[in-house]
Amino acid sequence: MATVNEPPQGVSRRHLLTGTGILGAGLAALPALAACTQQARVGGGSGDSGERASRQSQGKAGSSKIRTGRKVIFVTHDLNPFFVPVIRGFETFGALRGWETQFLGPPSHDVPATVRLQENAISANPDAVGFTRVDTTSFDDNIRRAKEQGIKVILFNTASEGYRDLGVAYVGQEFLPAGRINGLQAARYAHEITGRDEGLIVMGTIAPGHSALEQRMQGTRQGVEQYNRENGTRFETEVLATSTEQAEAVSRIDAKWSADGDRIVGWAHADFGHWFTSIWAQDRGLVDRFANGGFDLVQGVLDAIKNGSAQWSIGQNPYAQGFVASALLDMEMEAGFPAVDYDTGAEVVDASNIDEVAEREARYLEHPLIDEGD
Repeated sequence: MATVNEPPQGVSRRHLLTGTGILGAGLAALPALAACTQQARVGGGSGDSGERASRQSQGKAGSSKIRTGRKVIFVTHDLNPFFVPVIRGFETFGALRGWETQFLGPPSHDVPATVRLQENAISANPDAVGFTRVDTTSFDDNIRRAKEQGIKVILFNTASEGYRDLGVAYVGQEFLPAGRINGLQAARYAHEITGRDEGLIVMGTIAPGHSALEQRMQGTRQGVEQYNRENGTRFETEVLATSTEQAEAVSRIDAKWSADGDRIVGWAHADFGHWFTSIWAQDRGLVDRFANGGFDLVQGVLDAIKNGSAQWSIGQNPYAQGFVASALLDMEMEAGFPAVDYDTGAEVVDASNIDEVAEREARYLEHPLIDEGD
């Protein structure tokens, strides 16, 4: 199939996950995935009754026949390591249905670039698209345009407030309740590790304004407040903009510590920034001085939980964001039933289950589309 965009030069996922912190790689088109179809042989008796039975059976078989060779394109807002399981789930379902699949995204969080990639995807005239919607306005014209052209649309990973008004379904985490879980973890570990009943919990975000991260931070604040009410503590929260680039993130974390280190009892990131906090803490000899956690299960996060430089992370089943979103599109295209919302959950990963989760996640460390520079 024709490539919707020219992929930028990038670095390998393996390189990303060994601590370089430079997140971003272009995606070329996925190869078309072949599928085999079988025509059922219809048996019947002799004479008119046999012919009638044959015609009835053929009619039933024809009404349930699955069309292969559909073209489906997914576009994300930020091609970072988190999305490898999403791609795998998308690919796996596409292979089952014989789809021609393509997954696209800018090398880092970039709303204008994402809008352009969505426009290019629509112009390629696919049967269906999956989009992320990380704010409440920027992507709506593309969603409406796709629907007007008869292209099925589903949102994955991030939907943002008001998405239901667009008549589309969403597959992903419910961010506010997931944030509350994050806040409860942060306050509990801050209390246990420092022995203090007051202090500052810093909420890091790699993309200020990203609706999912904003909701997670809102929920984190609520979780901390709930812990305070239930345990007589007086922890406060404050937002810190970090980065998807390790060096920049570490620099900002270090500056925050230099300014407020005597107050800080924990770091509760709205993303995988606790990976970078763990690297910084180990380099500075500060492990066990505060709590550290956040979201997602990239390798750096799993390593941090294993070595104790982070205490927890909240998973959101990104594989389902690819596989289930595809299945819902397929249901709509083939069976006519409209797609529905699917919550991919808020899995708490900590020392109690890290080995099991790390084994599961090991299959998602690399992807050829991201490892082009390898």
